[in-house]
Amino acid sequence: MLPKRFRFWLFETLSLKTMRYVHAIPRRTATGLVAEVYEMIEEDFFINGSLTSRSKVPALMAGIWTAGRESILVDDHLDRTTKEAMNAALSQVNDCPYCGDMLISLVHAGGMHEAASYIFSESDAHITDATLRKRLAWVKSIATPGTKMDMPVPFTAEELPEAVAALMAMSDINRFSHVVMDGSPVSAPLGLQSVKAAALRFFGGELKATHVKPLMPGRALPLLPHAPLPTDMQWAKPNPRIADALARWTAVVELEASSVVSTEVREFVVRVLQHWDGELMPLSRRWVDSEVAVLTGQDRAIARLALVLAKAPYQLDETLVEDVLSEDRCEERFIRLLAWASFSGARRFAQRIAQAAELSLSLSLSLSVELRFVKRNRKNRIDRCFTRM
Repeated sequence: MLPKRFRFWLFETLSLKTMRYVHAIPRRTATGLVAEVYEMIEEDFFINGSLTSRSKVPALMAGIWTAGRESILVDDHLDRTTKEAMNAALSQVNDCPYCGDMLISLVHAGGMHEAASYIFSESDAHITDATLRKRLAWVKSIATPGTKMDMPVPFTAEELPEAVAALMAMSDINRFSHVVMDGSPVSAPLGLQSVKAAALRFFGGELKATHVKPLMPGRALPLLPHAPLPTDMQWAKPNPRIADALARWTAVVELEASSVVSTEVREFVVRVLQHWDGELMPLSRRWVDSEVAVLTGQDRAIARLALVLAKAPYQLDETLVEDVLSEDRCEERFIRLLAWASFSGARRFAQRIAQAAELSLSLSLSLSVELRFVKRNRKNRIDRCFTRM
């Protein structure tokens, strides 16, 4: 294993290799809240571009760290490596090679080498752990546009808030990173994917140190002010710590967005997304041009970026980004509106899957109760028959 200082310098350097449009505040010059978040990331995880790309707006960096740490990295009803495996599969669906490769290394770090290898080759149907296999299939089913959310939910009611929150946090990171990270820093020529697979396993070995000690639940919460849980996130209430983290994250995203995204655009995007149930969007981007036709200027450009990120991130290109950036090239403004756009898509995604999962669990519970009732009545009838004999 590489020396600790060099190891984490290497990961931080690699993660900055493909960063574009924004620049991270260097660890050595960070002050205030950014320095506090850097210190906690360094102690509990490792510094990487998916987090530091928001560092020029300290509250947003604290927000995504709080949401990700509490929902993904903390072992609660679900273990961390299972959640990282789920998020690796999600990142593949969301077309975020940067996140996908990092998460595959983290699954290796957690000791699930077989699962990491099968996820990398997108053949996770061969994973021998039946529970994990079902969970990954469920993630791909609910995340792939155009598919029906009719698979049995592979989580208990107690596990569900944590599972949905972990997917929501990574869905946000996927969308943000899809814009500011130009692919994965770990690459290999076509036909030599085995070299890349070996590199990801090597990095997993170096990241094993991040999996050694369980993290203290709730440690990141004081980074942000307390806030009420939004109505559309009531699915998180059964897990108070998760609900608290999501509420604080939501409040800071909305506060920062209010200075750069008009109320009209924010309300417009929410309305449009509420009418989207995950259907596959047409190949041409004319669909989004039609949806934003009622807006003009920067309002139209911002809404277009947000809706493409939410519904079809694979359709995003430099033109959509430049239409927003060209206003003033201000990185802080861009981070604020991109964080809001990424969050808006992730928020609607979480709402949809939570509703579908809760319905599935409710139906499953009803069937179970009905089956027990039928069995009990059958037993009573048999008992009465024997009594008469």
